[in-house]
Amino acid sequence: MKTMRRKSILIVLAGLLIVILVACSGQSGEQIPEESVVSSNIDNNDDASSDGNHADVIKFTDLAGRESALDATPEKIIVAEYISNYLMVGGSESLDKVVGMTLDGWEGTRYGEYTVYTDAFPQMLDGEDGITSIGGYHDNLLNMELIISLQPDVIIMSPSQYTENNNSISTLENAGIVVAVLDYHSMQVENHVQSNEILGMLLGREEVAQKQIDTYVRAIDDINARIADLPDSQKQTRVYVELGNKGTMEYGNSYNNIMLWGAAINNLQADNLASNLDAIGPLDKEFILSSNPEIIFIGGSVWSGDTKGDQMRMGFTVDEDLAQERLIAYAQRPEWEPLDAVINGEVYGVDHGSLRNIADYTFTQYLAKVIYPDVFTDLDPVQELNDFYERYLPELKYTATFMVELP
Repeated sequence: MKTMRRKSILIVLAGLLIVILVACSGQSGEQIPEESVVSSNIDNNDDASSDGNHADVIKFTDLAGRESALDATPEKIIVAEYISNYLMVGGSESLDKVVGMTLDGWEGTRYGEYTVYTDAFPQMLDGEDGITSIGGYHDNLLNMELIISLQPDVIIMSPSQYTENNNSISTLENAGIVVAVLDYHSMQVENHVQSNEILGMLLGREEVAQKQIDTYVRAIDDINARIADLPDSQKQTRVYVELGNKGTMEYGNSYNNIMLWGAAINNLQADNLASNLDAIGPLDKEFILSSNPEIIFIGGSVWSGDTKGDQMRMGFTVDEDLAQERLIAYAQRPEWEPLDAVINGEVYGVDHGSLRNIADYTFTQYLAKVIYPDVFTDLDPVQELNDFYERYLPELKYTATFMVELP
């Protein structure tokens, strides 16, 4: 009996000890996870991590639908596309991680952007002490051998770069390089959001990335809500967009409903004349005339080859007088004289180079103001864009004409 009693007492004491230990563990609240993981997908509703509080493992699904992972925040990055977005999210210090960019042809294709950015960040100049050029700024040609030799942790590229270099992607991955495909080209909210989320994680700047996303989504939601309240009779305004790099004597590219200006116009429930294009290309002159657009936008930049002085000039380094002078020349095309857009003075200039980033909601605002002039009188897209640059890229010192109308 005494032996059984001792055993009972020991069992009770052991049970009490277990209860006490469990209770203490519960109060401490300390748990050590097997691994820390940050993951990105457009359907992920988890709060963004605070800047500086980085996970050990970064996982994301990129805009090509590919799952990727890094075991730490990358230290060496190649930015084959979207350098503006990269810097907006990462800040100037993030440029220290960049070992390669597509610099070939940048000056000739986007002289204004090139000048302002390289003045602010001289290390962007290809050279002995500068960032290495790994391909063409505008032609999707990437030097794979050079990329591998730079030993980056990650290469950031656009969908078109991914498609054009698809046969070499496995080579990069076999070399231990993570390929991150982003997409700011399609002008779709979900793609802008997902791309910015990925940049935030790669750069350890999730909070900044999320603030930009919130601003972008709020602006687009506001536009969509106002248009939704309009009767159908006020929608489907006929809109023609032309890229002004060819000058007034030749018709430049237009964009279908899933690319750049065409996508933005379609999102605004206007009638994009180029909706039936396969992707990008010039519209037939007779088709434009017979369609009689009510509004015309000419996309401008500072391209090389302006031998006749009639390319549309817009963007960084361009003053308003020059932009208006070039815009007038387009509006005075002889064959355009009977068009409703010309008769009513509804011809506008927009900076083509300012699309493809998280701040391009300001151009959607501008298009909306033009297409629905009585609905968006309170918006000031130019000021909004300048404020965005001041907030996220204060190093840029510039004069610019981003949006312009006929005088």
